[in-house]
Amino acid sequence: MVALAGTWGLTEVLGWPHSLNEPFNRKSAGFYLIYIGAHVIGAVLVLANIQLVDLAVTVEVINALLVPIVLGFLLLLEAKALPDKYRMHGWYRVIATTLCLLVMAFGLYMVGPMTHLW
Repeated sequence: MVALAGTWGLTEVLGWPHSLNEPFNRKSAGFYLIYIGAHVIGAVLVLANIQLVDLAVTVEVINALLVPIVLGFLLLLEAKALPDKYRMHGWYRVIATTLCLLVMAFGLYMVGPMTHLW
């Protein structure tokens, strides 16, 4: 499922057809090639005897470092780019912003304890 979700997201950004319901043809070849490539890379990692737990921890540390950036930009985009009728208002804005800041803080806090596993 992770390979499919990643492939779908990447081909969505690229504007390519992105569905397993699409027949394999020139138009959908990019989706299928990326999907197959994700499985091949996964198989190579397993067959190369890579420490998968260490790899998973590394990915989560990177995720913890990137979440504040992503959430920060989402909050900025919401406040600046959306028309006023679609922006968060009142208590909803306060609660959503507080929760985002809390998630950012926990993510950055957990980087320290997780780095000793490297």
